Amino acid sequence: MKPTPVHGALFGLAIGDALGVPVEFKKRDELKARPVTDLEGYQTHNQPPGTFSDDSSLTFCLAESLCHGYDLNDAGQRFVKWFFEGYWTAGGEVFGVGKSTEDSITRLENGVSPAHSGNYDPDCNGNGSLMRILPLLFYIRNFEMEERYRIIREVAVMTHGSMRTVIACFYYPEFALELLNGTSKEVAYHRRNEEVTVFLRNKGISPADWALFEPLFGQRIPLVDENECSTIHHAHLTIQAAMYCFLKTNSYTEAVLMAVNLGDDTDTTASVTGALAGLYYGFDTIPEKWIKGIKRSDEIYDLCSRLSTAMGY
Repeated sequence: MKPTPVHGALFGLAIGDALGVPVEFKKRDELKARPVTDLEGYQTHNQPPGTFSDDSSLTFCLAESLCHGYDLNDAGQRFVKWFFEGYWTAGGEVFGVGKSTEDSITRLENGVSPAHSGNYDPDCNGNGSLMRILPLLFYIRNFEMEERYRIIREVAVMTHGSMRTVIACFYYPEFALELLNGTSKEVAYHRRNEEVTVFLRNKGISPADWALFEPLFGQRIPLVDENECSTIHHAHLTIQAAMYCFLKTNSYTEAVLMAVNLGDDTDTTASVTGALAGLYYGFDTIPEKWIKGIKRSDEIYDLCSRLSTAMGY
C-alpha cells in the first residue's frame, strides 16, 4: 500500500520517540551543547539506535486493536500483553514505564474493567495516555465532537483519569483532525482552539485547570519564549511543548529535533510533535534513513497499512 496519513502520523510518532529515548531526562543546556541530530543509542536507557519506548508500543497496541474495531477490552488486553509479554516492544524489553501506567495495566491484568483501571487522582497529570491516543484520530474523524470527546476520554482514563489529562488528550487529536482535513497549521491552531474552548466550557472544568492551558487556548504558543516551554512529563505541558515545536518549525525533521533538544521528557515530547509533523508534512518527508533505522520498520509499515484499510483509506 502507498503511504496514507496513518503512515505519516505513526512513523512520525515512533521516530520522534526513538530520537528521544537515548537522551531522556537530559537537560536543555546539556543538549544545546551537544544537540541530537540523528538516531543515537544507549545512554539513558542503554538501548541500541532506533529503539522506541512505551510511547510507541502502546500506540501500536491501540492501532492493532482499532484494526478490528473499537473495543476497550481488546485494547486493554493488548496493553497487558505489552507490559507482561513484551508485545509490540522494539526489542523484547519494556523500559521507562510511568507508575500510573504500570499500576493501571496491572489492574487490567487483574480483571478490573478499562472504565475503572485508571488513576483518577486529580493530581495524576502524567502524559502516559496522551502519548498513545493518536490512532483514535482515524477512527473518530467523521464523528460529532461530543462522540469524539466521549471516546477519547474512555481511552485516556484507562490509565490517567484527571481532567487535565483528558483535556490534553482531547485537544491533540482535535487539532490533528484539522491537519488531516488539509487545513494549514496556523489556521488549524486558531480555528480548533475556538471550537475546543467553546465545547469544553460545558464540561465543568475548574479555573485552575483552565489556567494551566492558557498559553494554548489563549493562542500564545507561537509567541512564548522557549524558556517558558516546559518539557516535564505532565500532559498539559507536553501538548503545549509539542505545539510549540510544531508551530515554530517548517519540516518534520526540524520539528522533532527541536522537541528532542528541549530536554527532559524527550521521547514523549518528540513523539507527540512527530505525530503532528508526520501527519502534516507527510510520510515521504520523513528522512528515509530514519524510516529504515527504526526497529521493526517493516512491521510498523504493515500495521499502518492494515489500520489504513480498516479506516477506509
